[in-house]
Amino acid sequence: MAQKQALEEAEKYKNWRQKLETNQVKIRSVDEKYTKRTQDGKVLYALVEVEAETPEGTKLPPVCMLKGHAVSMLVVLIDEETEEKSVLLVRQRRICDGSETYEHPAGMIDEGEEPIEVAARELKEETGLVVTTGELRELFPKGLYSATSTSDEALFFFYTERRMSAREIQALHNRPTGEESENEHTHLYVTSFPEAQRLVSNLHGVLGHLLYLKIVQDYKTLEQV
Repeated sequence: MAQKQALEEAEKYKNWRQKLETNQVKIRSVDEKYTKRTQDGKVLYALVEVEAETPEGTKLPPVCMLKGHAVSMLVVLIDEETEEKSVLLVRQRRICDGSETYEHPAGMIDEGEEPIEVAARELKEETGLVVTTGELRELFPKGLYSATSTSDEALFFFYTERRMSAREIQALHNRPTGEESENEHTHLYVTSFPEAQRLVSNLHGVLGHLLYLKIVQDYKTLEQV
């Protein structure tokens, strides 16, 4: 049985505390409420109750979800004959409410990893596509927080374009993916940009589309939305 990593030893916990201290926040106490660990015992994410005071003398909200950072990857499939572009989504059930969601492939960054390396690895694990770091491009030059919220997570956005035959693209549609050991039950979903824009159910997906279309200067793709 793997030895459990203490929360205080986790890189994401250390980074979180360091950032608070850098921002001159005084930490009075941290109470570990729940911690989820990987199979090898490392901290995956944790819910903590924190008592902390800002430089202005006000208290921060007491609950924080420590997740560390993550990556989100837009996969653009290009028909090598027609040049038509499709988006590769991942269909799965949302943890919070059980609803079916359509999202871009994504994954959490572990200790000591670079975002672009995680993006390449997660694409292989979630889609079966072998993508090198050289084939990935940044959609934004830094990680973005979803909101001023109770999570420390920032997302790093990447995209890749893959030219394939129509038959190869269609073969990806509805392919089951995910790690059974991690309780991941996912399927791939290939669709057009307009339909992907309608289907995605999180801000990250919508933003990924718009950032990509800005880079390639192709807003006409979404005219049907």
